Amino acid sequence: MSSEKIKITEVTVLTVADLHQSRKLYADLVKAVDEHKPDVVAIVGDCLHMGEDMEARLNVEECAGALSSLNCKDVVFVRGNHEDENWLEFAKSWCRSTRPLTTLHGEVFKIGPLAIVGFPCLLGSEEFFIDPREPLPANPEEWLLSHMKEYGEAAQTLWLMHEPPRGTILSQNNGPTEGNQEWTDAIKRFAPWLIVCGHDHHTPIENKRWYCEVGSGTCVNVGQTDHGPLHYLVIKAKLPEQSPSLPSEISIAAYPWKKTIDILG
Repeated sequence: MSSEKIKITEVTVLTVADLHQSRKLYADLVKAVDEHKPDVVAIVGDCLHMGEDMEARLNVEECAGALSSLNCKDVVFVRGNHEDENWLEFAKSWCRSTRPLTTLHGEVFKIGPLAIVGFPCLLGSEEFFIDPREPLPANPEEWLLSHMKEYGEAAQTLWLMHEPPRGTILSQNNGPTEGNQEWTDAIKRFAPWLIVCGHDHHTPIENKRWYCEVGSGTCVNVGQTDHGPLHYLVIKAKLPEQSPSLPSEISIAAYPWKKTIDILG
């Protein structure tokens, strides 16, 4: 047996959802990224806003400037229901930076040996977000299977979805934030380790729960407030291989409470 030590690669991902152009939340995010120094920041939908009270919110151009300037290697987006035609202005403003605009619409993003799967959003209009790509079918099996074949078990590590899987304690039982049964079915079939969602700002806070089990996986939604403090996750994945693979361990910290859980391989 070789005595050579296995080189462990640690990848840190900071995830956040439902910023809704809030000045306070954007400012908190900048501070959180500076503090934790993640490799990648994943915006899990609704960084933009289609509502009122715009005095407390950045404009779309300011949002693009703040997110494109974050102190990390990569920034990736999955669409939320509030990313609509406003995304065109956001993307145009983003182009003033040198950072690529990375959107995950049923696609895999690789950073080192970590593979991240980004789900589409079934609510709202996706045509502005995915152009020139085609809309995806509601059944994720029709596009997930190709990723499973290409990346193998590495594609079971981390799934990002704005709308939650339906039927958990982290979202409403019915109504516009109840989530998607299709997501729940896909989780139970493909057994991802970690699922991060948003969309329902209040139920996780009201139930005093920020994670639960779905099938054999751990689903996380830390909720969000409009005026802070920012709710976000810091995920540290330790991977024993240099090619895309499952981690040996994932550590998840939920803020602002600094509560942690570990998932072991």
